Parts: sequence; C-alpha cells; structure tokens
Amino acid sequence: MSLSSDALYSAVKDDVSAFLPLGPVDPSSLPPDVSYKQFVSTAQLYDITRKWIPDNTDSADQAALEKFHASNKKCKDWSLHLKDSWDVQLYGDFLREVDMFLHPEGEMLFSSYFDFFKNGRTGPGAAIGANGTSCYAKLFSSKLTVTSRYLYDEYKNYIQWFPDFLEAEVHRYEEYGEPLIVTGSRCSFVPKTSSISRMICVEPSLNMFTQLGLGALLESRLANYLTIDLACQPEKNRRLACIGSKDGSFSTIDLSSASDSISLRLCEEIFPSWFFKTLLELRSNHTVYKNTRIPLYMISTMGNGFTFPLQTVIFSCLVRAAYRSTGVPVYDGLKMNWACFGDDLICDSRCYRNVVRLLDILGFSLNPSKTFFEGRFRESCGADWFDGQPARSVFVKALRSQQDIFVAINLLNSWSAYTGICLNKTVNYLMSGLTPPNKTMFVPFTENNDAGLRVPSISISKRLKRDTNSSLLYEVYRSRPKRILIGDGELRVPNGGKRLLYNPPGLYVSFLYGELISFKVSTGSFRSSILVRHDKVLYRKKLRCTPYWDYIPSDNLTNGTRLSWQQWETAVVINLTNP
Repeated sequence: MSLSSDALYSAVKDDVSAFLPLGPVDPSSLPPDVSYKQFVSTAQLYDITRKWIPDNTDSADQAALEKFHASNKKCKDWSLHLKDSWDVQLYGDFLREVDMFLHPEGEMLFSSYFDFFKNGRTGPGAAIGANGTSCYAKLFSSKLTVTSRYLYDEYKNYIQWFPDFLEAEVHRYEEYGEPLIVTGSRCSFVPKTSSISRMICVEPSLNMFTQLGLGALLESRLANYLTIDLACQPEKNRRLACIGSKDGSFSTIDLSSASDSISLRLCEEIFPSWFFKTLLELRSNHTVYKNTRIPLYMISTMGNGFTFPLQTVIFSCLVRAAYRSTGVPVYDGLKMNWACFGDDLICDSRCYRNVVRLLDILGFSLNPSKTFFEGRFRESCGADWFDGQPARSVFVKALRSQQDIFVAINLLNSWSAYTGICLNKTVNYLMSGLTPPNKTMFVPFTENNDAGLRVPSISISKRLKRDTNSSLLYEVYRSRPKRILIGDGELRVPNGGKRLLYNPPGLYVSFLYGELISFKVSTGSFRSSILVRHDKVLYRKKLRCTPYWDYIPSDNLTNGTRLSWQQWETAVVINLTNP
C-alpha cells in the first residue's frame, strides 16, 4: 500500500482532535493558558509533514537561492551603526571578548599555517575535483583544487616534514599534475522543509582541509577558554532550555541564515588583521551556481570547514559581552549560566534585550519562530520543552521505504510515551504500508529506529526464540556500507564510483588518519577497505541476540528526557492495537 503525506496528516488529526483548542493552527497562535497536551497535539499536527521531501524540489531550491541572495546583499550593505553610548559600551565589551579569545595569555592563537595543517582533515562530504568523498580519494587520488597557489605551497612546505605524506603527494602529482586553481566553491541544495531547501557550498579540496584545521584550533580554544566542547554542548543547551521553560529564567534564541550573515565587513571590524587575513586566504571568494559566478560578501557559507566554530566564537563573545554590560555573572557557582552551539543561543532573560541589540548591531536577524523570551515554551539543539516537559514533535520526511516507515512508527510511539497521547490510527495507518505486514521485523528498544519495529516482548511473546545460551534471537535490518576494497596493486571501487590511483604511501597516511578498516570476508580472512559515503542506503538482514529484551538503557534520552519502561510499553501496546 502506498502511503501519502495527506493521509498521514489526516490520521494524526483524528488521533489528536480532542486536544486541539483552536483546530489545526501554528502552535505560536495558541493562548498562554493552554494545557500541555493541547500544546504538543497542536504542534505535532502542525509539524508532522512540515519537512516532507517533495518529489520535485525545484521550488524549494529556488526559495533557498533567493534567501541566499538576500543574505549576501545584506552582508554587502552592512556597516557599523552605534546609536548611543549604550551601543558603544555593548560593542566595546564585545570587542574585548573577541580580543581575549584570540589572544590566549596575550599571544596570537596561531603562529603559522602549520598549526592548521597538523589539525587538517578532509571531512565526509564532497570536494571540488575529488574522485570520491574519502580522505584517500581527495588527497591522494584526485587533482587537488585550491583558491590560491600560496595555499598549495604552504601545504607542500608542511608535508616536507613527513616522508610518507610527501611520497604520497609525489605519486599523486605524477598522475594528476599541478593543482587546479579555482575561484571558489560550488553551490548545491539539500532538503530542509517542504517549502525551502538548505543551500550548501562544496569547497575546493585543499581549502576544506585547511578550513577544518582552523576550525579544530577554534574548537580547542572554545573548550579550554569558554568550556564549550562542541561534542557535548547540545546537552548543556537542552538542560538550560528545560529550566527556562519552567521558570522563564532563560531565553532561547535562534537566528535566520546565521552562517550567511557574517559579513566580510563585520569580520574586518571585529578581528585583528592577522586573523582576518587568514580567513580571507582560506575562504572562497565566489560560489558558482549553474555556471554563474556569485561573489560572496559573507565570510563563509554552510559547507566551509570553519563556519560552525567561527559562529560559535562570535556568538559566545556576544553573549558574554551582553552579560558584562548587564552586570550578570557568566558563571552560577561553577556552572555556566549561558550556552552557545553555533547560532543556537541561550541567555539569562535579564540579558535578552542586550543580546538582541548586539545581534542587530552586528547584522544578524532573529528567527521569530524559534526564539522564545516569554511563555512556557523553549527549544534548543533538537529538544523542545513546555513547562519543563518534553514537547518535541516528530517530523516525517518520507515514507518511500520500509525503513522510513519503521523510523516514523518508532518515533511516534516514543512521542506517545512522553506525552501520554495515543496515536493509534496514525500508527496503524503506517503499519499498513509494511509489506507484508505479517512478516514485520520486531526488535527490542535498544535497536536503531531503522532496524525494525521496536516493541516490548509482551506484544510478540509467541514469536520469540532463544539460542543455546537462552538469549533471545531476532532479525534486524542493517545498513550495508559501500567499501573501496584494497587489493594487491589495485583498488576496487563500488559500482558507479570513479577509478582511484593505487598510491601505497597515500594508503598508509589514510591509515594514520583512521580511515582504513579491516573486515572479515566469507573465507574467514580479513581484508582492508575504506568506507565511502553514499546517498542511497542499502540494507540487509542480520540475525542478532539479546539476553534481555525489555530494557531501556539509563543513558538513553528521547527528546532530552529519560523514558521509563512502563511509559514506553504502554504507549506501544495501545498504538499497535487494531482500532
């Protein structure tokens, strides 16, 4: 049975109709005295297909392109305007914070490009001119691309210190020659919502390598100076957002097109010349869309390797400056009482107006649909809270495969568990799309959402089988990775992949980067390979076992909260019951 977004929306509407005080509306339209169930039901109906990926994304791509052009023009036209003495103080405090960040113990954050290259990496995505997405393909089996000869010369000076790296470059050079000097990046689009795509830019390979090296330096400084570890910062954001939803003490702020709003003029104003010139050298001056060159008046785009950490630096310094000007301490005891993860900001509500004013001075715009200063709702880093209770909606993007349906059902069952609202009609409608329904693969809670249908043992007690150790057996779907197989004197790439040069020292350097892995083949021996990224995920069935089916790990979080087994079991049993 083919599933549609319209039918899914109707099923959700039927399930939550008793909790819709104003009918199907944007949750921001709800009155302040709504109950928790009324709020989350309205939000879930509003969000269920909001990010649905249409078959044709041309209009969504065009909307993203127009938004990008608007941001680029805003960056071009930006100039510093300080209206009064209060603006002067706010801006001065911000400059002081930036200066302290970039000068640890009074010294410059870095002294040479070697500091970037030793932290450099290629990233998992595409690069201009690369024959694949792996580190090996980009650095050792492709024509290198770069925006300046100077950057390539610095790269060569660096690898002189590492014989294997240098030899790998010699092998690559013999096959592909001099690097290709390009003007900048290449524009592309990825799905975001049903109405607008997300624009990203594919960078030249050596620029990306160096950008990520600079990004790593900024991340290290963020961790050491501001105790912002980007690996675990989202959890801190979620915790403060939860507190803010209960007592209003914290406001959550999200920006519109933040990565495209850091103008060149702003960076020239706020950064010392040595840092600004480095950004200019590493960035792309232009991006290309459909053979049209677009000059960039922003310092970087989404896709640039230093964009996210640079955002975090700017906005962290901005929040700290607002606290300084307001007289609010940045630490509550030993804990930070503010948070920043990219453009996802949380501040003490007493500092909110100063933060917003500084954002406006620097050329940034609030995203009003995701910024919350008043009321009982807060959201940050993928977790939504209403009066201290989890309120994150489930966004169904597609129902084109069995795995899409598994993910949708599993997420909606978890939503029912933490909201207490039954979605029986919705889940049964989704179940009708599984083929054949009587052979659905049931898995325990600890499995991935795309592995099968997660259920408690009470729902399938007659189907469970045990092995000789009395562990419970079950089948799961596992994504099947694509590999570059490394043989004796050759590399075998997956179907559709580009030929790769056999470069032994390059393979060794890739191994040092952690890219080469071993896997067991049918004969029992092991072979080396490089996993490659691919858009279409392929699945195969695997037999698994577990000593205990009915179990939720203590560190498992659903929408930032821990579910009890009773909550989840009850929700699944009710939702799966035939209506």
